[in-house]
Amino acid sequence: MVKTQALLVDSACVLRWVRQQAPGPQMNTAGQSTSRDLTQDVLLYKDGKLTVKQQVTSLDSESSILHFQYQLSEQLSWSMQTLLSGHSLFVGLPNGELLKGTKEGLTAVLEFAEEKLKINHVFVWFMKNRPDKLLLTRTFCYLGFELVKQDHLIASIAGDLHLMVYTIQQTHSSEE
Repeated sequence: MVKTQALLVDSACVLRWVRQQAPGPQMNTAGQSTSRDLTQDVLLYKDGKLTVKQQVTSLDSESSILHFQYQLSEQLSWSMQTLLSGHSLFVGLPNGELLKGTKEGLTAVLEFAEEKLKINHVFVWFMKNRPDKLLLTRTFCYLGFELVKQDHLIASIAGDLHLMVYTIQQTHSSEE
């Protein structure tokens, strides 16, 4: 129970930071630069379509910013900034219509989180007043997300955010 409370306290602090910092998904065309300075990023993973970089930052040793880029076509890519803290990944969706490639990009982020990161949870949030809130909730439930209960500590600071969590079941090779 103490470990769970510590996780939720850390998550609550991270959520406050992410609410102010994370821009959500972005679309980039070939040759287009982003406003970030990519020279400060460290490549963590690259395959045919997905590239993951970690931003070198002065966040605490338990937290880091991860940049995901998913190649939709030769000319078009989808990207998202997330926050990795402790054993959780935090993903925010901006207001407005979801960009082309968001479904494919988020699926790649979830697969990467489940297969490569040693985390227990992926939190996703969006504004409660979105007109497509019900559709997003159904979509994320279909992907395995659950609503964060209102009595959770992290929900107490969410305010106008709708929070959902995906729990990753870690397999232990020593038990197999």
